[in-house]
Amino acid sequence: AKAARHKENPEIKFVPMSIPLAIPPILERIRATLPPDIPVYLVGGAVRDFLLGYPVHDYDFALPGDALEISREIANRLDAAYYPLDVERKTARVIYTDEQGIRNVLDFAAYRGSDLDSDLHDRDFTINAMALDIHSPQELLDPLGGAADLQTKQLRACTPRSFTDDPVRVLRAIRMAAKLGLHIQSKTQAWMRAAVPGLAKISPERQRDELSQILGGKQPHTSIRAL
Repeated sequence: AKAARHKENPEIKFVPMSIPLAIPPILERIRATLPPDIPVYLVGGAVRDFLLGYPVHDYDFALPGDALEISREIANRLDAAYYPLDVERKTARVIYTDEQGIRNVLDFAAYRGSDLDSDLHDRDFTINAMALDIHSPQELLDPLGGAADLQTKQLRACTPRSFTDDPVRVLRAIRMAAKLGLHIQSKTQAWMRAAVPGLAKISPERQRDELSQILGGKQPHTSIRAL
């Protein structure tokens, strides 16, 4: 509301979503395997795609403590494949194939920072900085206003250091804006331009992957012009 009416100061209240999120069975199964005192949050693009009504098969989860141990336990109970992605950062992947033969990729990682709020602030864009508590999946956690940015169709970086922390996000911003039909906020554009020299330090493989997705996605000509 504030973004749409700059001179007004709206009073913020909690308003439940009028249309409940369609939570897939895989989340219910994960919740059933966890004790209620272990907090696990669905984060990132999966939450964004839920709000947009898109199908989701790649899930990212953030949690405190040992994500390797918890994800291994989940894999055992789901009879799914498990392997660690980064032992030092306590990140693991579980691959689960459901009854319809659909392959679901579940990534589990320890918080980036001291708590969930720090984790969300450390992400790339506000639309990817939302979370759902696996134990209360209808309660959206959105400290940076990502849902409002989706509604107003704008792409906004979480912090000024979003691109200096990882310059490949400059390419990702172009790709996501084209994919989702978003306008990149002017301040975010300025941060992108300032971070461009940092791309020289990014591996060619990571840049290639982003460019390949840009060329294979929506409106590649518009994306190239934006680049």
